[in-house]
Amino acid sequence: MNTFTSTFDPQRQQRIMMVLRITLACLVVIHGWTRLLGGSVPSFGRYLDAHGVPFGAFFGYFVTYAEAFATVPLALGRFVFPLCLMFSAIYLVGIPVHHLQYGWFSSGHEDGCEYPTLMVICFALMAWQHAPRSLRFSWPRFARA
Repeated sequence: MNTFTSTFDPQRQQRIMMVLRITLACLVVIHGWTRLLGGSVPSFGRYLDAHGVPFGAFFGYFVTYAEAFATVPLALGRFVFPLCLMFSAIYLVGIPVHHLQYGWFSSGHEDGCEYPTLMVICFALMAWQHAPRSLRFSWPRFARA
C-alpha cells in the first residue's frame, strides 16, 4: 500500500474544518477584546470616518462587538455561513481602508495586506463549506483533482 495515497475521509475533513473554524474565531475574538478592553473603539470609529467609511462610529462599534461576541457561535459551529460572510466583508473592507497603504507584508511592525487577505480567503472558504445547498456550486469537471 502506498503511504502517500490519500483517500477522502468525511470525518477527517469535518475535524480539519472544525479546527480551522475555532482557530479563526480565536484570532478574531482576541482582536475584538483587545480593542474593547483597551478603550479604543471610539478612536477606531473616528479612524473609519476619517478614511471615508460612512457611519464610521457605528461600524467601529459594530466590528468590535462582532469580533468580540459573534465569534462564540462561530467557534461552536452555529450560524457559520452568515458569520463567515460577515467577517469576510469586514476584513475585505479593511484591506483598502487600512492595510493597503502598508504594502503586502504583515511581519515585523508592518500592517500590510498579507494577514487580512488570508483571513478573507479562510472565511470565504469556510462560508462556502457551510453554504445552504441552494447556494452551493461545484468546480467544473476539468478542475477537479
